[in-house]
Amino acid sequence: MALPTEDQSVRTLTLPAQVTGPVRYDWLAQAARAAGKTKGLHVACALAWLAALHGRPDVPLTRRTMARWSLSRDIVGKALANLREQGLVLTWSAPGRARTVVLTEPGSTTPLAIG
Repeated sequence: MALPTEDQSVRTLTLPAQVTGPVRYDWLAQAARAAGKTKGLHVACALAWLAALHGRPDVPLTRRTMARWSLSRDIVGKALANLREQGLVLTWSAPGRARTVVLTEPGSTTPLAIG
């Protein structure tokens, strides 16, 4: 019996080639400045992509998404803490559930206008 060579933790998911909603440049630019030389910009890009894909500023950050973007839980935790300090996101989590991240207008608690 041959063992599967694929990683079964990340299943194949067909996604649109292009996200239809725009990604807010001002939010990404501020996230890039806040990230410095860390992987924080990767996390911000993943969040912006999810927000544009879902068409809403509140998105679930699942293990599958982290794996798709090559992000570890530690890196995501540090990046989200940095983005929270800069006033770019709000986060909510519950045990055993995916973390929910709300993208906010830079420097406020108002959810980001998408589209």
